Amino acid sequence: MREGSKTLYGWMLLHGTLNGDSFLTTRSELGFLQRSRLDIMACILENATGGSRKTRLIYRCNLSLTQFNLYEDCLVEARLLTASTREDGVEIFQTTEKGREFLRDYKKIKRMLE
Repeated sequence: MREGSKTLYGWMLLHGTLNGDSFLTTRSELGFLQRSRLDIMACILENATGGSRKTRLIYRCNLSLTQFNLYEDCLVEARLLTASTREDGVEIFQTTEKGREFLRDYKKIKRMLE
């Protein structure tokens, strides 16, 4: 993580999440829907529930490697996601119980806002 973003709060502050940016999906100037940071975090956690490789998470959540690495740092630091290495050297990501709780709350809030 970059300097000044050693905590989840710092990361969110650095990336605008606590500076008045909306947590909700918004539209770009061209009218395309844009996902919020919470939407992306939820996508990563949802796809890592049964254990998943980094490349699969990147493809399923439509992220670049750089984007994924930022979210990985944030989610692991917040203990929503764990990363472990198999014997063959492959890194596997798994959603923690706290991450599953986050997903339940996230889905509940999304339903309330629909």
